[in-house]
Amino acid sequence: MAASLFPSSSHPQHIHKKPFPLKVFAGEEALAHIREQGLCADDIAMVLGASGGPKWLSLAAIDRYLLSHWFAQREKPLHLLGTSAGGWRLACYAQQDPLAAHARFQEAYISQNYSDQATAREIAEGCSHILDEVLGEQGAEQIINHPVMRYHTIITRCRGLAASDQKQIQTLGMAGALIANLIARPAMRPFIERTLMHHPEKPPIDHFPHLPAAQATLTSQNLKPALLATGAIPLVIAGVRHIAGAPKGTYRDGGISDYQFDLPVFPDNGFVLYPHYFARAPKGGWFDKKLRWRSAARQHYKRTIIIAPSWEFAATLPGGRIPDLQDFRDYKYPQRRQRWDTALQQCEALGEAMAELDQTNGWSKIVEPLPW
Repeated sequence: MAASLFPSSSHPQHIHKKPFPLKVFAGEEALAHIREQGLCADDIAMVLGASGGPKWLSLAAIDRYLLSHWFAQREKPLHLLGTSAGGWRLACYAQQDPLAAHARFQEAYISQNYSDQATAREIAEGCSHILDEVLGEQGAEQIINHPVMRYHTIITRCRGLAASDQKQIQTLGMAGALIANLIARPAMRPFIERTLMHHPEKPPIDHFPHLPAAQATLTSQNLKPALLATGAIPLVIAGVRHIAGAPKGTYRDGGISDYQFDLPVFPDNGFVLYPHYFARAPKGGWFDKKLRWRSAARQHYKRTIIIAPSWEFAATLPGGRIPDLQDFRDYKYPQRRQRWDTALQQCEALGEAMAELDQTNGWSKIVEPLPW
């Protein structure tokens, strides 16, 4: 199946004959490595998965190529760190049949359908159903005990008013965090606490700037609650209370603190692969999204390779953009699913482009310095 989805290319010069749908950016150390040696799967020590709701659909074909080719025969440890939908994606990577898990995730995700005035609890139940499909009966145990994949996710423990389940009170708490973030990211500490839920072995990050991180070990019992929490969008999806092994409290979306990551991720032996949905500088936290003056520290990405759809390619998708949360507001089911199905079909070109880069070792031809 993988071979038919991603046919071999015997024409590396094809990269330059038409607009290439993928952009590849690399930090200083990763850029030097690619220009001198190219890139292969064994060069990668860690994969990142960003928050962003339905934006992940643009990366589905890339995921499948990575799972069916790059990491299919992996023997050395590979760290996986994701938040929100990115954390759900990477949970598929760490199961015994990752392609089947990814297919279940995609189908359950695009099949979401809620009432017109859906409550936070109704949407949380829908998310729980998605994760039941992703994990099946043995998925949690497989993730915790995987011989190669080291899965981690980040969740946010809300404090004060932000911890309330009452929408008006929670809104006040989140507004406080937003205003504090305008001053500086560390000013959010009274409102939120970053919490790293990590694989039983040593986590890949030991320093967390701006917001310190509480840490708790993932188990087969607390993995699903952690996955639910990392996707629990404030004011939209009900939070998760009292996750076993973590400090007591109400947990919400990991993207609040780590939307697209501003963390010093420096693997000792290898680089970070970051399939991303935007060809621009990542934002650190959820409240940074619209702050033009704030982006992730360039230094934190010195060993990272970002692969993303080009803006020109994204403009060819339905509505001229990749899928996002606005689609839930603008389109009812099944129209929303039809648009997403169309986008998924078009984004097969991204998986094919990834295959071409890999099979022709064309990385050095298109890699660029970080875009900020």
